[in-house]
Amino acid sequence: MQVFIRELWIYPVKSLGGVPVDRAAITHAGSLALDREWIVVDAADKMVWQGDIPRMTLVRVALDADALTLSMAGMEPLRLPLDHAGATRDLTMYRRAFRGIDASEAAAGWLTRALGQPLRLVRIGRAAHQWDGLNPVHVVTDASVAALNQALLAQGDDAVVPMRFRPNVILGNGGAFFEEENAVLDFGAARLTLREPCVRCELPNISLVDASRGKQPLKLIGRLSQDRPSAPPAAFGTYCTAAGDALRAGMTAEIA
Repeated sequence: MQVFIRELWIYPVKSLGGVPVDRAAITHAGSLALDREWIVVDAADKMVWQGDIPRMTLVRVALDADALTLSMAGMEPLRLPLDHAGATRDLTMYRRAFRGIDASEAAAGWLTRALGQPLRLVRIGRAAHQWDGLNPVHVVTDASVAALNQALLAQGDDAVVPMRFRPNVILGNGGAFFEEENAVLDFGAARLTLREPCVRCELPNISLVDASRGKQPLKLIGRLSQDRPSAPPAAFGTYCTAAGDALRAGMTAEIA
C-alpha cells in the first residue's frame, strides 16, 4: 500500500501556531529546519508552553524568506527578521540551559499584551536541534485521526482536527495506526525512521478556537491505546527521525 505526505508543518515558535510548508529542509539531527527555533520565556527566563498559557494556541505564525510574523485577533501583527539581532539571553527549557538571542523589546511587549503576563521571545536557532531531549519529527496519520474521531463521536464528543496534535507530517492513506508498526517510511529522496510512539500531554485537549481546556481527546486516547500492543499508554502519533535533504508535501512511500 502507498502512503503520502498530505501536509507538512513547522512550528517556528514553540507552542505558538504552525506554518504549512511545501518543503522542509532536514537538519543533521533528523529534525526540520526552523522548527521550534524560537522559545517564549517568562520573567524568570523559563520556557512557557500551552499547558501554562492555553491562549498561546491563538497566536498565529507566518513565515517568509526574510521574516517571522506573529498575529492574534485584535492586535497589529508583529514582524521580525529571521536573523534578528539582540542581546544574548540565557533560558531554561525542560531543566536544560540554553543561550539565545532576545527578539527585542517590541516582541516582548507584543507577547505580554497578547498573553497577559510578562513574556519574551528568544531565538535559540541551531541549539533547538542539538539537545538530548529533541524529538525530531512528529507524525500523525489521517487514518488514525479518523479512527479516534469515530470513537469520539460514538460517545457523544466532538471530533478533533489533526492540528490538535501539532504534527510536522500528516500522512494520507493507510490503515489506522500503521505509523506505530512501520519502522521506516522510505520516500526515495528522504525517509522517516520510527523513534517511538508519542505519549500525549494535555495539549490536544486545548481548543484551537477559544483556548478552552476539555477532557477529550486525551481521556479516550488513553483508553484506546490499551488495545494496541504497539502503543504505550496514552500514545497517539509517532516521533520519527528524518534523513535526506528535505521532506516535501506529496512524497509517497510503500508500506506492508
